Amino acid sequence: MKKYSKDLFKILEKKELTIAIAESMTGGFIAASLVLNPGASKILKLSTVVYTEEAKYHVLGVSQDLMLRYTLLSGEVAEAMINGLKKLIKADIYLSITGNAGPTFLKNTDKLGAFIAVSSQDKNLISFKKLNKNCRQKNIDIVVKETFKILKSFVLNF
Repeated sequence: MKKYSKDLFKILEKKELTIAIAESMTGGFIAASLVLNPGASKILKLSTVVYTEEAKYHVLGVSQDLMLRYTLLSGEVAEAMINGLKKLIKADIYLSITGNAGPTFLKNTDKLGAFIAVSSQDKNLISFKKLNKNCRQKNIDIVVKETFKILKSFVLNF
């Protein structure tokens, strides 16, 4: 992951862009990878781990009705997390990740996967990464790697 993190960091630094992050299923791995780079405070404005429904509601203001209606494994919740971040702090890029790394399933869903949402002032992207592995750590690693790829592409086109 270090290479993916370093590549993204260099691009953000060169373009003088800042990022705010809300992670759920990745548990802070994205932000932790970014802060390994010297000068991380220039680009990382905010990072929060909102692992539970309660945290998503209290920290980001994600509606409990929305989470019940769509489940935590949804683009709607990922988008609501972004909107919550935007109310907390001003940044150039916003990232949210929500999903289920397994091996058990969330209530009202029978799939494993992650929704990755990236947003700027005028551009939004929501991507779904389906997961098939029974290994929780592998699934988290897959989502972290995919997130760095998506972010890199998004930022290069910023």
